[in-house]
Amino acid sequence: MFESHDRLQGDVADVLDALRGLGAGRYAALFDRRGVLGESPRGGEGGQGLLRRLLESRAGILFKIPAALHSGEELEDHFAEWSEDEFFLAFVNGKVGVLVACADAKRLEQESGELLKLLVDRLLRLNRGWRLDEKGRGILARRPRLDTVAIGRAEGEAAAGGEASKRLE
Repeated sequence: MFESHDRLQGDVADVLDALRGLGAGRYAALFDRRGVLGESPRGGEGGQGLLRRLLESRAGILFKIPAALHSGEELEDHFAEWSEDEFFLAFVNGKVGVLVACADAKRLEQESGELLKLLVDRLLRLNRGWRLDEKGRGILARRPRLDTVAIGRAEGEAAAGGEASKRLE
């Protein structure tokens, strides 16, 4: 079924709002390796400019986190200066990511399954390039990959979720 680009963008924005709400977060953003593609609250409302600048300056580096966690590689804490927030990250096919600054990233990771499925569906319809993974394989050969990471302040380090890398059904 054909859906307009504007409608898909609106759906993605609504899911970002819902993820932020579910996590009682103060900021959520959709990003790729070049920077921020969308955010909640929209337009930097609520004084979230520092979080946006942090994300824009480190967007490319953040895509290395899932692979490093799977390999056991040492990670630099890219969020060390943010003691008041935990961070939930989700990456779709290694191409596009979501960040939510919230109070309990692990809980958000555990409770966000249905929202993430909806988000992945809309993202893959919105941009055909995101259907391919970083190795150029498409969803016809494989299901989309979703990597999730919860970065907590209590431990001070990133911890991969129970199913940090999974294929969506």
